[in-house]
Amino acid sequence: MRDLSSGSDEAGLAPVRYLSEARSASSGVERSSARSARTTGPRFPQADETPRAAAPRSPDTADEPREAEPVTAEVSDATITSFSGISLGADEPANEPEVVERAVVEQRVLRALSRKALSEKEVRALIAENGLEGPEVEEIVDRLTDLRYVDDRTLAEELTRRLSEGKGQSKSAVGRALSARGIPGDIVSEALDEIDDGEERRVAFEIAEKRARQMGSLDAQTLERRLSGFLARRGYPGGLVRDIVSDIAKRRPSGAAGPRFR
Repeated sequence: MRDLSSGSDEAGLAPVRYLSEARSASSGVERSSARSARTTGPRFPQADETPRAAAPRSPDTADEPREAEPVTAEVSDATITSFSGISLGADEPANEPEVVERAVVEQRVLRALSRKALSEKEVRALIAENGLEGPEVEEIVDRLTDLRYVDDRTLAEELTRRLSEGKGQSKSAVGRALSARGIPGDIVSEALDEIDDGEERRVAFEIAEKRARQMGSLDAQTLERRLSGFLARRGYPGGLVRDIVSDIAKRRPSGAAGPRFR
């Protein structure tokens, strides 16, 4: 009988190992492979590494099964979903224009009116700036005028009082200011009719006299020149300016002349 425990066979057969020894050796190889994989990890191609071309297949291997190649799917606009969760279909434009809501525009106009009185022309311009067009513009303006939120006649009267009495502007300067706000000409004429010649002269004399008291140290010639420019810048006509300046100069005390300035 052959000794199965010996390491070789007289007939040249390979040595026989017990089952436990074979399992131990196999486990050792698996553990070594696992440690190697954990240490090195999977290898990824570097950014500057040129991919190697696949070796050509010989005629002898043409019938051998080939590895499945990865399939790259093309992504179209129909499969893209925006951040808002709205899916863009194939027949839907990617850049859809913003829809202007009438209620939003009305609220913006009301906020503007709460800060400052506006004319009808200014309200129309504000609505157009917010992107609303067509018949809805006139509908909003008509509604605001019916509610008296917009009233060109009232606005003209208030501006006339503030510019004439408060800021001392002339009748012509007030008319230009009202026209610049888009108030119709007939309403401007009605508002200016409240300023008669006597009222305009009174306002001009009051602001000129107040200004003259602030220039008490000037000589008569310099005072007249500066008062004339002061009234002219507020739109008063030349004849009225000369009359008022002459009147103020006569009322000035004789000893009030100071140093002369050019």
